[in-house]
Amino acid sequence: MSRTAAQSAPRRKEDARLLRGAGRFVDDVHLDRMVEGAFVRSSRAHAEIVSVDASAALAAGALLVLTAADLPFNDRPWVTRYWHAAIRGGLPRFLATDRVRFVGEPIAFVVADDRYRAEDLAALVEVAYRELPVIATVADAVRPDAPRLHPDWLGNVGAHFQQATGNADAALRGAAHRVRETFSFVRQAPLPLETRGIVADYDEARQALTVWMSTQAHYNVRQNLSSILDLPEYQVRVVCEDVGGGFGAKSRTYVEELVVSHASRRLRRPVKWIEDRFENLQATTHSRAIDVDIELGCDEGGALLALKAQLRLDMGGYVFTSGIMTAEVAAGFIANAYRIPNFRVDVSCIGTNKTPIATYRGAGAPEAAFPIECLMDLLAKRAGLTPVELRRRNLIRPADLPHELERSLAGIPLRFESGDFPALLDQALADSGYSRDVVTEADGCRTAWGLAACIEGSGFVNFETAVIRADALGNVTVTSGMSTQGQGQHTTYAQVAAETLGVDFERVDVRMGDTQLVPFGRGAFASRGAIFGANAVLGAAERLREKILAVAADMLQAPADALTIAHGRIVRAAGGDTDLDIAAIARAVSPGGSHFAGEPALEAQYVYGSDQPLTFGGAVHVARVRLDPRTGFFRVLDYFVSHDAGRALNAMIVEGQIIGGVIDGIGGALYSELIYSDEGQLVTSTMADYLVATAPDLPRVRLGHVETRPGTNPLGVRGIGEGGLIPTAAVIANALAHAIAPGATGHEAPLYTLPLRPERVYTACRLATHRLVAPP
Repeated sequence: MSRTAAQSAPRRKEDARLLRGAGRFVDDVHLDRMVEGAFVRSSRAHAEIVSVDASAALAAGALLVLTAADLPFNDRPWVTRYWHAAIRGGLPRFLATDRVRFVGEPIAFVVADDRYRAEDLAALVEVAYRELPVIATVADAVRPDAPRLHPDWLGNVGAHFQQATGNADAALRGAAHRVRETFSFVRQAPLPLETRGIVADYDEARQALTVWMSTQAHYNVRQNLSSILDLPEYQVRVVCEDVGGGFGAKSRTYVEELVVSHASRRLRRPVKWIEDRFENLQATTHSRAIDVDIELGCDEGGALLALKAQLRLDMGGYVFTSGIMTAEVAAGFIANAYRIPNFRVDVSCIGTNKTPIATYRGAGAPEAAFPIECLMDLLAKRAGLTPVELRRRNLIRPADLPHELERSLAGIPLRFESGDFPALLDQALADSGYSRDVVTEADGCRTAWGLAACIEGSGFVNFETAVIRADALGNVTVTSGMSTQGQGQHTTYAQVAAETLGVDFERVDVRMGDTQLVPFGRGAFASRGAIFGANAVLGAAERLREKILAVAADMLQAPADALTIAHGRIVRAAGGDTDLDIAAIARAVSPGGSHFAGEPALEAQYVYGSDQPLTFGGAVHVARVRLDPRTGFFRVLDYFVSHDAGRALNAMIVEGQIIGGVIDGIGGALYSELIYSDEGQLVTSTMADYLVATAPDLPRVRLGHVETRPGTNPLGVRGIGEGGLIPTAAVIANALAHAIAPGATGHEAPLYTLPLRPERVYTACRLATHRLVAPP
């Protein structure tokens, strides 16, 4: 993608308002008579609750204290968007009843006039515990004498499943070259800039509930509020106007949202709860936390024969709706973009006394790319090939497409429908400056390059809704079932509508993030904004265009196919203006107009669905690092991404999404790690301890674009939200391994645990220097 293309793209509609400070986030909502609340959370990782005494808080002025005994719905089932047949139960209650299973689990909710007073009063609620043995690690969980977290979790395994094709064991036995290692993706937090929050306003007179929330899944929230609080769905409105980041953490309903809404119904006044950063790190779902024992084999010529892996996910104290999605994606994607005829992956999702696991940007794909891409470098050394050559010999080629993977995700068969992975590799090598040479500088530091490939599956959940309306002034309003956390949908949807209808971009307004706008939608997650959201807009715009031209044809007594629309005016396809524009058509079809046909306005609705909801894209990343082998300190100097986004609706937005993904990936690869003590206490519970990438740490990120348009959707787009992040850890690890031991044959530079902290890199340097055997 050229810089010119990015510069010529329309400016984002959202930015001026947000840069002026005119955004409307949850904490900007202030209602008459509104009060605020704070949660009492478990201070123990694993314990029985003996009693909860709120009398002191009530005596000191608390307006309301809710415990499990005060919730008539505490045993009601969740409405889950995703569920796996292997899950053995273990969903959380809305407030803890007889037992807590992680530090931060909500036990009570205290409401007062303001947040400060609510926090003081929450400290007066006394919870008596009876301590239980803490399951601090996966190894602790699977011990024969470990306590059972949930009755159905035999061996503390919350879910177990397998994906396989061919005979991996036999193929590996016959392989000329084999490598096997264990890789660990540590527990990390999605960490959006805006923490979770909700303002709930229950109207007793109308028996209606309106909530303002920071969420990616407003329709799923509406379903749960309706079902669990026993309200008609049409009486529940969920609004998520501006959302300050989600990254997967907000793509589900949380217990707090039900409890705060119930508090509003009890008090008959608005109630606000805003999560602080300590709560966010402690109680919002975590992710990653997966160990992968993986073995890969090839023949004498370097053709891959088989892959076998065992995945163990530390899923925390509960299976939080989409909690095992990361493990299922990792199992489905771990063969990456390579042709591997024999394949077997066994997956165990194991409970511990930690915060539940759920999705985080990439949702299993980074956890798959890290082990397979590092192992490809190791196998190349064993086979006497370069990392480039081994990949080139095994990448899925255009001639192989469509390529069935014989694996599935949530029951959806995985299928590469189109793309050109070799072209991505060629572009990355040609444009990045990649070299196999390791340069030793005068001060002893070394610079080296690494590379890694990835696949990006996008568009999960297979329908979305859009409505488009033209008014009597010629303005066009697009409403969508999507929500936005900064991805630029207000801009791209306006582009699609303007181009399809033949109106000016400036005359199109886009609204989303409100369940009253369209009857049903899904929201923004899984890189589905363009694939489903934009294609729904396309379908609605095409229908509206047909309506406009049909009315215009009748008014002009001309065939509809002899007319078109340009800049909002009806023009003759053969050339020549008419006296009609969209505004006149809108007036004609409105009640009282000459062509009124019983519809309230000039509008069209479209629900876009697909029997191929997953659209695959791909990328190849190349990075150059500078390493001081005496200390283990290093910097990423240069970073290049060759990416296939299909049709780029807005080149500037595509570029921003990919670069943002790389930055997020670098933070996860080098800095971010949630650490627990043996007692199950979160040690990295503040931003002073949980590290993220900052501007001085980051390299320049350069981009190249290979465009192949998929046939899975009419616009020919691919998801772009996650490909920038997926292989980042692998490409940096591979570059470091090459810098540490450029002539090694495999095990001298073990960088298999993330994040790649300097002490871990230093250990790898020492092992390479002394040719020691890496510790297990």
